[in-house]
Amino acid sequence: MKHLTVGVFHDDSIGRELGKKGTESDIVMFNRKMSDQVCTFMSPVDDKLAAKSQIISSIDAAVVAFNSLTRELGETVVMLDSLGISAGIAVSSSYVTPDQVAAVTQGTSLKSFSVTDRDIPKLLEILKSYHPKRVSTSAAIVVVDHSFSVKGVGEVVLGFVRKGVVRKFDKLTLLPANKEVLVRSIQIQDEDYDQAETGSRVGLALKGATLEEMKRGSVLAPADAVKMSTSLKLKFTKSSFYAEPIREGAFHITVGMQTIPVMVGEEDDGWIAVNSEKPIVYTEEDTFLLLDLNAKKMRVIGKARTKAS
Repeated sequence: MKHLTVGVFHDDSIGRELGKKGTESDIVMFNRKMSDQVCTFMSPVDDKLAAKSQIISSIDAAVVAFNSLTRELGETVVMLDSLGISAGIAVSSSYVTPDQVAAVTQGTSLKSFSVTDRDIPKLLEILKSYHPKRVSTSAAIVVVDHSFSVKGVGEVVLGFVRKGVVRKFDKLTLLPANKEVLVRSIQIQDEDYDQAETGSRVGLALKGATLEEMKRGSVLAPADAVKMSTSLKLKFTKSSFYAEPIREGAFHITVGMQTIPVMVGEEDDGWIAVNSEKPIVYTEEDTFLLLDLNAKKMRVIGKARTKAS
């Protein structure tokens, strides 16, 4: 069974038509199970920037509705390009034509998006053709987006298997809480499984940590498979759409499902020092999004990595 995670932006009704509504917070989930594919669709409620950045950090593909040319749409394009999302669909409208879509996405990873009108069966057919590359041989890494208690079951996390295979009765480290937990059971689409492969959206019943320690952004993995720090040095690339020079100050960073307040030091030959009160969990392959939530125009400052590419 193939698994595909898709972000849906700037038209809430598309998500409702693509799948059945599931979990909702500042991110709303929709699910659709087809003959050989399970699709999870995610949309940010009220287009909240932090939630949108977390979604974009976690998806295989995107559906972007071009209903009007707004700042928020521009931020979506910049973030998708920063994360290199090249699989997706640009939905044109009577207000934004395919030629205008091409002009907006020129020079970005979105230039390879399919451009079509708002036709749900056509969107599903395009999505079925996507086959994202999976890394199933490495250690299991699960990124948590929601958690809750279930009577008779205990603490449950919902999230995505980003790498490897997670198995029933695995002992993993929950970070940043740094707690060893036991995977008591695994569910995919409300069915019990003994294991879940890369790309799967899973519900995991865990033993060994509290609900507060399992909040969004937490990562489940063997202890040596991920890194955690409150102080990072990052190779930084500023967005060409962010008018201000990078400066010292308080900003936010998103990596995976974490959006964390940080203090950024002065840029030095393309590198920036980032410090936070809360630990940041990451791998060397991750791309960080640096955000200025208080900016009046473009709020996406740029992207960063832990090593030069």
